[in-house]
Amino acid sequence: LTTFCLYSQMLADGMVRDADAQAQYHSTLHRESQRLTRIVESVLEYARLGKRKPHAKPEATSIAALLDASLPALRERSQACGLELIDTREGDAGGAIRVDRATFDRILSNLVDNACKYAAGSEPPHVELTASASASSLEIRVRDFGPGIPASESKRIFDPFFRGSAHSDGATPGLGLGLALCKALAREMGGDLSLIQPTGGSGACFRLVLPRNA
Repeated sequence: LTTFCLYSQMLADGMVRDADAQAQYHSTLHRESQRLTRIVESVLEYARLGKRKPHAKPEATSIAALLDASLPALRERSQACGLELIDTREGDAGGAIRVDRATFDRILSNLVDNACKYAAGSEPPHVELTASASASSLEIRVRDFGPGIPASESKRIFDPFFRGSAHSDGATPGLGLGLALCKALAREMGGDLSLIQPTGGSGACFRLVLPRNA
């Protein structure tokens, strides 16, 4: 909101006369409007949880098609912050599943967005997305190689509006609501979202488990 007020007033007052600078200001306003929209949607969605019946609309699809539809946007987001999204599929990843696509995309988008915010500049510069399927469930792990989450904060990471001590100064944008919302959405679909210990090296790893016949 501060950016909106400042930049729009400067443009309205004619303080930005250079065409390239004007284009940059308009681009910033557009980007911030999208971010504000996501924030408002998250707050409204969180307020809805538990107050009325879930509005998820599960539909039958193949796991491969579900992932193929989600990955382009996730790769684009990763590349924008200098990270490469590595996609690995294991088990019966070509089988069928019933899932609400919009909710599924929202959870994955939030997990990858978190990796981009907190693991940008990490080595290796990767975000790993591993999908594995059993007869009854689909498991997806999203792992980054950033600083990770301190053990002292791991039990609170899904608390609404909780932000770790390393990001409490506000330098990294966010409300601390995304993980709480994603966990609640996963449970609405009959699954769960958890933080697990990554195998070897540093970073954070989140595991999303969803039933295949929700």
